[in-house]
Amino acid sequence: TISKWCQDWLLEKYSQDAKYAPNGIDDEFVSPVLREFEGKIRILVEGDNSVYYKNVDESFKITNKLDPEKYEIWYMSYNALPKKWYRVDRFFHKIAYEEVKQVYQQCHILLKTSILESFSYPPLEMMATGGYVVALPNAGNKEYLRDGFNCLFYERGSIQQAIELIYRLSSDCELRAKLYKGGLKTAELRKWDVIKRDIIKLYM
Repeated sequence: TISKWCQDWLLEKYSQDAKYAPNGIDDEFVSPVLREFEGKIRILVEGDNSVYYKNVDESFKITNKLDPEKYEIWYMSYNALPKKWYRVDRFFHKIAYEEVKQVYQQCHILLKTSILESFSYPPLEMMATGGYVVALPNAGNKEYLRDGFNCLFYERGSIQQAIELIYRLSSDCELRAKLYKGGLKTAELRKWDVIKRDIIKLYM
């Protein structure tokens, strides 16, 4: 299994002692771009809004309250289309994987509100490109996300708290420097070249 919580779940519920193979990120995806927080700040929302546990509606309950003169909202989803009440400035639908990194690099903050993931890739991908993450903690991202080290966590349903964290990131350059450093360190440790030996050992 690719996540520690699934490993525990399989053992506790089904008495299956599964091996843990850590998930990684392509080396070329780790290409940080330092964000300048001048002019409009781009917030990226990612996920299929037709899947309840992706909790995308909550993302837009947050971003719809942001000043459109100061914040631009980009939405990326492979399957779903934006709902009519979403405020979306730019929508990316079924784009090629090779283009995904460029979308991350052009955004300042990823807002990720999933309540369930086996392993959550988008926060890792955002940090690998030098961006910032405001997220709802779940079992699939707590494996590598650390509040105040490489991301900022908010509580589910706490719309105002999430907004305040976005404001804080937008204005606090010292916080951004800390999260930038922590995010890149996390991404470097998750590069396939780093973890592949642990995976290969599972087959020996």
